[in-house]
Amino acid sequence: MTARSGEFDLIARHFAPIAQKSKAALSLLDDAALLTPPAGHEIVITVDALVADVHFRNQDDPTDIARKVLRVNLSDLAAMGARPLGVVLTAGYNRNLSEDWIAAFARGLGQDCDAFNAPLLGGDTVVTPGPTFFSLTAFGAVPTGRAMRRDAAKSGDVIAITGTLGDAALGLKVLQGGLTDLNEADKAFLSSRYLVPQPRMDVGMKCAAGNARYAAMDVSDGLTGDCRKICTASDVGMVFDRESIPLSDATANAVRDNPVLWESVLGGGDDYELLICAKRADIDALGRDVTIIGEVTDQSGQVYLRDADNKMAELAKGGFDHFGF
Repeated sequence: MTARSGEFDLIARHFAPIAQKSKAALSLLDDAALLTPPAGHEIVITVDALVADVHFRNQDDPTDIARKVLRVNLSDLAAMGARPLGVVLTAGYNRNLSEDWIAAFARGLGQDCDAFNAPLLGGDTVVTPGPTFFSLTAFGAVPTGRAMRRDAAKSGDVIAITGTLGDAALGLKVLQGGLTDLNEADKAFLSSRYLVPQPRMDVGMKCAAGNARYAAMDVSDGLTGDCRKICTASDVGMVFDRESIPLSDATANAVRDNPVLWESVLGGGDDYELLICAKRADIDALGRDVTIIGEVTDQSGQVYLRDADNKMAELAKGGFDHFGF
């Protein structure tokens, strides 16, 4: 373990090289960046805070933590149909962390900034006696008037989801020592889905590129809670078909052996998949990137789950809530 450098030496050594790849960052020599929006586009701005032992575990690999910090924000850009322009990062490191830890975090951040073409534009770095925390603000661009909003859903739309649901919630259970009956391959897959989300940038940008109406959001706090945010904004209801909800092989194995895990699949959160509402033809145009899992109704605020026997039950409110003590 190496001793930690001073604030400005640390920034120069580990974070300035990441920022060199964008002229907008001004080599981190100023306290602000200069960002020029592309012609014919609007700027999309989003911010998320992640706190140790709330959004990630202290013992997690700092490279993975950095990727999660970036990717959860990119998922919000994807939900608006935006492509990344850059990010700024506020980091509060616990005073006991070594420079080796911070260097590993910076490596993970730099690799993902390159992978997603989301350059680091600046930020702030502090040391705290409390838990390590990060707040990342992401800037994106979407064609003017084409941002996908939660208030655009209409009765008669179908509901689609990218990827698979429940993997991350079950992955956290694995990392906490649960789901011991699963095989090692399933455990590894589920854990990876919790540790490193996969923002669906291509799907979001595909939706925004055309002229179709899409309502969307990313599922970060669980389907049962997040779907109601679209219902509230659009004054609609929803019906989901449980048998249509896409599951990975690992999650399917888990819920087959323990059906009570469906509650975690639907409400556990950390999925970072896109929930999209639109006309059937416009959902079909997205191809195999999405799975239809239900329909939008005119029953404002009412959300139901339909089982294999076509029996309907009101979907219990749920999902992660920072103030749900």
